[in-house]
Amino acid sequence: MDPFLNFPVSRLGEIRALIFDLDGTLYDPRGFARRLVLARPGEGFLMLAERRIRKGLAGADYDSAGAYYGEFFSRMSHATGRSAERLRSWYFDRYIPLMCGILKKHYRPRPGTAELFEWLTAGGFPFAVYSDYPRTAERLSSLGLGPALGARLYGPEDFGAQKPAARPFLSIARDLGLPPDCILVAGDRDDTDGAGAAAAGMAYIGITNHTKRGRSPSVSWETFNALLREQLKFPG
Repeated sequence: MDPFLNFPVSRLGEIRALIFDLDGTLYDPRGFARRLVLARPGEGFLMLAERRIRKGLAGADYDSAGAYYGEFFSRMSHATGRSAERLRSWYFDRYIPLMCGILKKHYRPRPGTAELFEWLTAGGFPFAVYSDYPRTAERLSSLGLGPALGARLYGPEDFGAQKPAARPFLSIARDLGLPPDCILVAGDRDDTDGAGAAAAGMAYIGITNHTKRGRSPSVSWETFNALLREQLKFPG
């Protein structure tokens, strides 16, 4: 399937598992970058460097978290003039906790997300959340989506890779115990979520985001949620 052509919503009843992206899909991240910088303006240059390095590593696969983060912080060190060790401490001890704090204070999941996760769990329907940022469980909890909601959670620390590399998607399929071609990826970015799904042989559907311009057709979260409930049939 072409990653830039959405999975037909009329076929949602055929899927047997779901992989959700987090940022931009399960919540609207409008204003997030601005809030990060305003919270710690003295660290704005580090945040900008982090974004640039992450963009440059799109699709990278280093096979292990150690190798991935070794390269990540080596590049950040070169870009900022700070030691890789110091940057690692900043990233995991300050930056990611700051992200969690801003999520908790200013953001909520898209309407009906918690109820959808509970419904999928009650129906025994396998699903996962896969993010390019670490500590997926903590960030979901900051949004009010606790680990008890039944999703398998993944981040770069699990794979040592970054979207749209295929291996993480294939690894999630193995964990779910299903072939890739019956799994649907729901995301907001064609170049990461969509391309990663296509590389792994999975279907993809784009969720409308305020930043989405000039990309593939997409559906609103509310429409996607309603169609899933209408078309998925659970035993019993």
